[in-house]
Amino acid sequence: MADLVGQALSHRCGRLITAEDTGLVAAPGERRHGTRDSVPPPQEEPDPVRRLVRMCRAQVDPERRVLLTQTVFDLSGASVPPWHTPSYSRGSPVGRPVVRADLAILRAATRLFAAGVDAHGGNHARSALAAYLADDGAGFISGPAPDELHRQALTAVAQLTHLLAVMTVDAGHQGLAQSYFRTSLGLAHAAGDRLMCAIVLRAMSTQAANLGHIRQAADLASAAARHAPPGSPAGIRAYVLSQRALTRALLRDSRRADADLADAEDALRQSSGDGGPFTSYPAAAFAYQRGRALYALGRRDQAVTAFQDAVHARSPRERRPAALTHARLAHLLLEAGRLEEACSHWQHCLDLYPFLRSAQADRALADLIHTLSAFPRHPRAVGLCEQARGLMAPVRKPPHGS
Repeated sequence: MADLVGQALSHRCGRLITAEDTGLVAAPGERRHGTRDSVPPPQEEPDPVRRLVRMCRAQVDPERRVLLTQTVFDLSGASVPPWHTPSYSRGSPVGRPVVRADLAILRAATRLFAAGVDAHGGNHARSALAAYLADDGAGFISGPAPDELHRQALTAVAQLTHLLAVMTVDAGHQGLAQSYFRTSLGLAHAAGDRLMCAIVLRAMSTQAANLGHIRQAADLASAAARHAPPGSPAGIRAYVLSQRALTRALLRDSRRADADLADAEDALRQSSGDGGPFTSYPAAAFAYQRGRALYALGRRDQAVTAFQDAVHARSPRERRPAALTHARLAHLLLEAGRLEEACSHWQHCLDLYPFLRSAQADRALADLIHTLSAFPRHPRAVGLCEQARGLMAPVRKPPHGS
């Protein structure tokens, strides 16, 4: 009943009204009259457009946000979803008409938020992106539009939702990030955009691998490679193949891992390096991924070289990936007995840390303290530990996981 009222109001108001917006049901997770309401949690909504709106509106509500951030990573959700005929490929009569200039607005927002993730981490402006998607983003894919324009708008919103998932991973909320990734994938399916599906599947593989679910990560990486259509941008081919190389390396399949690395490098050479975050793959990012794969294959010295290449290729604006690369390189150098060099890279990491709002950077800082505490007689190591403890002193956790 509430859904029907929401649909009627959507037509009347010209914007998407969800069942919770009507006030006829409680928001997901709340109780009424001692029983759970009939509305499923927002991440269980089958329609990706409505799911996006419900999740993002919950994200910007301080009380409902807490429930969202408690979402647990679901291993079954890390499986490869079947490719199916898009179910939501036509524009809706609800809302103001969508025009081509709206795509330029969406793409400008994508560039802005993508740059923010690299510069300041996923806990910076994450709620702002959720609010943007809940209002403006939903409007762009809820209004009447020609089919092709509607599909392009779906892809653009899928890209922004993908960025929200990446930011949420970096904020440390893995289950919620997984829900955003799957929402992005659903939007890409609805758009019939196989390239965007490949990009999301690759990111889902990265998340699964980082959480230690290697077999699922390998399946997702292989699916990403299969979904990348012929004629995909060379940078995206390199992006997809480099992740498949990493998962194969983690499974100790050195022959196929090496083949994927070689193919990814060839694709990267064919890439112009220009374009936005969903059409190109920076050389520094590939060098970092190559270093991870080589290390998984037991080739530490080659991995050190790859991470050094990544450090040198980073733009000054890429503070977050630079800090994480310095931290990883420092660990490898320490393994090789090169403590002084390791300390130099940890110093770079500490210099970048104050600019970041990132759970991954927080973990790198805590790991630095734990690792260098084993060297109480080394003045530089002791100094770095003291500096790191001073940086950790202010508790920077935003309220309710913003």
